[in-house]
Amino acid sequence: MTDTTTTEEVTFCAVHPDRETGLRCNRCGRYMCAQCAVPTPIGYRCKECVREVEDRFFSATNTDYLIAGAISLVATAAVTFLGAQIGILGFWLIGFFAGVVYGGILSQLLLTVLQKRRGRYTGLVASAAIVVGAAAVLLLTGRLVNLGIWLFAGVTVSVVYGRFR
Repeated sequence: MTDTTTTEEVTFCAVHPDRETGLRCNRCGRYMCAQCAVPTPIGYRCKECVREVEDRFFSATNTDYLIAGAISLVATAAVTFLGAQIGILGFWLIGFFAGVVYGGILSQLLLTVLQKRRGRYTGLVASAAIVVGAAAVLLLTGRLVNLGIWLFAGVTVSVVYGRFR
């Protein structure tokens, strides 16, 4: 009689060597655990392969990040200052709707100036600059506790970040 038992090779995740797995990336063949697997329409892929495919869509340079940050900071500071001086952004409802409109205008301005180049972090850079610009104006004018302007800045961040996402 022959012994028909087979010994299966035990494999481990490439990122987490303490986790046993049998799942492989359908692109590179790397072993991955359930935490590292990214479901795609054509099967599971490792995070490195997914990131590699995503990088094809990002064409921004470091200069583009600086331009997006500078435009967002200066434009938001100017709009926030004018809105605070006029008093129109003091009301939360007006701040909300003004944030939607201004966020759309600012994101379109950024896309036009950057010639539609997007980076992985363009939305984050622009959003951070928006918050810093609004906070600086509120700090300098002494109106740090102004719900309308904070709502304006928050909605603007949401619109701009969503446009670059």
